[in-house]
Formats: sequence, structure tokens, C-alpha cells
Amino acid sequence: MQKLGRYEVLGELGRGAMGVVYKARDPVIDRVVAIKTIDPKLSGEALANFREGFFREARSAGRLNHPCIVTIYDAGEADNVAFIAMEVLGGPTLRETLDERSLSASRAVDIAMQVAYGLSFAHEHGVIHRDIKPANIVLVGNRRVKIADFGIAEIATAASTVVRQVAGSPKYMAPEQIKGGEIDGRSDVFSLGTVTYEMLTGRPPFGGDSLNAIMFAVLESEPPPPSAINRRVPPDLDAIVMRMLAKDPDARYASARMLYRDLRQWQKSRGQDPDAAAAKQRERAPAPKPTAGDDTVILPPPGARVQRMPAWRRAAIGAGAVIVLVAAMAAWWIAGRESAEHERDLAAASARVAAVSASPAAPATPPAPVRDPAPEPTAPPAPAASAPESPKPAPRIVRPQPKPAPAAPLAVPAPAPAVDPEPAREAPPPAPPPPPAAGTVQLAIAPWGQVYINGTFRGMTPPMTALELPPGRHSVEIVYHTMPAFRTEVKVDAGATQRIAHRFE
Repeated sequence: MQKLGRYEVLGELGRGAMGVVYKARDPVIDRVVAIKTIDPKLSGEALANFREGFFREARSAGRLNHPCIVTIYDAGEADNVAFIAMEVLGGPTLRETLDERSLSASRAVDIAMQVAYGLSFAHEHGVIHRDIKPANIVLVGNRRVKIADFGIAEIATAASTVVRQVAGSPKYMAPEQIKGGEIDGRSDVFSLGTVTYEMLTGRPPFGGDSLNAIMFAVLESEPPPPSAINRRVPPDLDAIVMRMLAKDPDARYASARMLYRDLRQWQKSRGQDPDAAAAKQRERAPAPKPTAGDDTVILPPPGARVQRMPAWRRAAIGAGAVIVLVAAMAAWWIAGRESAEHERDLAAASARVAAVSASPAAPATPPAPVRDPAPEPTAPPAPAASAPESPKPAPRIVRPQPKPAPAAPLAVPAPAPAVDPEPAREAPPPAPPPPPAAGTVQLAIAPWGQVYINGTFRGMTPPMTALELPPGRHSVEIVYHTMPAFRTEVKVDAGATQRIAHRFE
């Protein structure tokens, strides 16, 4: 096969009872996908029923967007072969891992907890897996787990009795599933219990030499507790596993979410809380800050010649800039010189005013005009007397004084105006105050949630770890599936950091 629908088949990844799994490329978005073909070898009314159930359940499984569930991209039919396109996973399956080595109790609980986490999400959306087994659990990276083949078993079961036999895995089926009774989320809990038992002990809880023997063991036999087979299994884990394997659905965990909580509580009691460790790591990591280059721009293609400004225009702009700079410097120098001269004139005028104020008061009446007398003979100098008995005052010689020119009134300079003599210019409007700095709200939500600030959706946490909000009070609402929403109110101060931590349990 080279093509299936619009997908270009690149190779074969594996074969199963219901068809072949291919590696293909979606040419529309250039994405590599895994295509699982479903070929039940039916005809007539059975094939019509199968197609109807197939697309119904494929749509249901396609709604399951969860970190512990393989993402389904597309479902369709080509060349009378129904197929489902899903994401390609690079890790081994749990079946391959168990065939190579045994797992510790803490690792087995971690895997079971993540599978229960994904099953709880699927059950809350009305989708039952019906075929939980090690081959349908994929280990991605060091700690992550993905559930594969969601809805495949239910699709095949709805077609016919023949398909029901090849779709299920008897060693991991719930008793009511083997009996053909009503199935709900508790059936997946039983199947997960068989997988957890095998991870802890290295062997499945129910076995036999034939299919009938295995089915009889599932219906009638009671396996020993895991700690009785593997002494390294803590005894307090036996109660959780044996409750998962209860024959009566009412005696099991009522939901996968309750199982998830008990497994996580067991981890906490032994100091193995991965959510808390991840939250501490996010708190230690500095919040990313925007840097240059965050804005969206349009860059020329590689090798394209960037259009530059002509040389004459660049020279003209440079010359204009130099002229403007020189003119500004000259205006500054002239203004400084005029200001210095004005200050000197004002200081001189102030000194003259001070001198006039310090001189004796002038007579109220002006002096009589002096006539031009005849020139007087120069008198001989008086002889010096040693000691006259009765000294007589020497005659006063009055010399004619030239007629003084009428004195001009002293001009007292007026005080310098307080404002610039230039025409008053309108003052520019005051600049608006800078906006208040934002505050930071750190988020530590486990396992995850949708964040609403003041009724507006702001993103998912994780991966989002912090928000910048303006100062003031803000209402915060975090929604996680069908659990009651977490609501609070924070008061954000400029430049300050608030922290919101919550765990949905």
C-alpha cells in the first residue's frame, strides 16, 4: 500500500488482530502520523453496523485531548478499509518493557496513576476504553505515559460476536465484560488492576493453558496479594490492588478518579509526589521576560537583496543633520552671550542706583546763577606767621567757576522684565502620567487548569506559570474538568509578586 485516502504511506509499524498500523505523512500539513486500519472482514448488515459504530466512537475518542491519551487526528474510510490517524509515539509499550525487565513498586504505581488519570478524563467524557492492557500503554520519555487505542475495542465489540473475540484481551478483561454484561468505567478499573498486578509481581493475576481456563480464572479465582509473590511490594499497596480486582463492580473503586487519588496519596506517604516536585522546579525557574525580537516582523527571504537608500539621498540627509546641529549650537551660543550682556548691564544700573541713594540730600531750592566776574589778579601767597596773637582769617578768594551745563536727570534703569521679551508662547500640555507598573501573579496549579482573569480566559496552567496584571483587585477562576472551580481574589501591587497555589483533588 502506497496511499490511503490523502495519506502517503511511508512504511509499516506493526500488525494486529484488527488490521495493520502504518507510518504515513499527511501532505496537507506535512505531518507524520500513525494510521491504524480496522478491517474486521465483515459484510452486509454487520459491516454497516460496524461503520456506524466506528465513526461514532472515533468522534468520541477524538474529543479526548489529554496529556495521558494518544491524540487522534482523523478517522475515515478508503478502499473499503476504515482507519484512524493518530500521533506517532517514539517510546516502547509497557508490554515490551515488562518483557525485558521488572519494575519497582514506585515506578509501577507512577504508571498506574497516570493511566488512571487519563481514564478518569475519558470516562467523564463518556468514552470507555474496554481494552486496557500493557500493549496499549506507551512509555514516552523518562516518566510520561500515553494510553493508546482509545475506543477501538468498543468499535469492534459493537460489530459482531466474532469481532468481540479478537478485540478483547481475556487476561485483562473484567468479569462483566467476559459475560457480555453492561460495561462502564469500573470495567477499565479492573483491567488496570490486572496490569498493575503484573507490573508488581511480573506475572498476570489470571492465567491458564487455554482461553476457557483464563476466562474461568477471571470469573472465579482469587489471586494472592502482590506482596505474597514479591516481598519488595509494600503491604499497604495490596489493599489498593485487590480492590481494583474485585469481581463485583460495586466493590471496586467507583471511578478512576478515586483510584487516582488513592495512588497519589500512597506516593505522598512515601515522599514521591511528582506534582509537588514539578511545582517546586517551576517556582525555582525564573519567569521568562520579553526581549528584543518578540514582535512579529516580515523579513526578506534568504539571499534577497535588501533595497538601500540612494547615496545622494543619504548624503543630503547627513548634510542636513550637520547644518541643523551647527545652527542649534550657534543659537545656543548667541543666547548665552546676550544673556551675559544683559546681566552685566543690569548689574551696572543697580550700582548707579546704589551710589545715588548713598549721596547727601540735595537742597530743596536750586542755587542762584553765578555771573561771569572779571578776572581777578592772582593774590600773593600769605606769609607764614609763627605765632600771631590774634590770628585773622585769611581773605577768601572766590574764583569764578565756569557755568555748569544743565545736568541731565539720572536715568534709573527699570527692572528687567520677569518674562522673556519675545512673544509669549503657549506652554505645551503636561505629559500624561506614566502607566502604573504591572504586578506578577505566579501560578502553581496541579495537575492543571484553565485560568480566567476577571471572566476572561488567559490560558492553561501548566505550561503557563505566571501572569502580569495591572495594579488593583482581580478575580481569579481556575476550572478543571467537572470538579468545582477554584475561585479567589488577589490584590496586585505594582512591581510586587503574588502566588496562587491550588491542587484539584
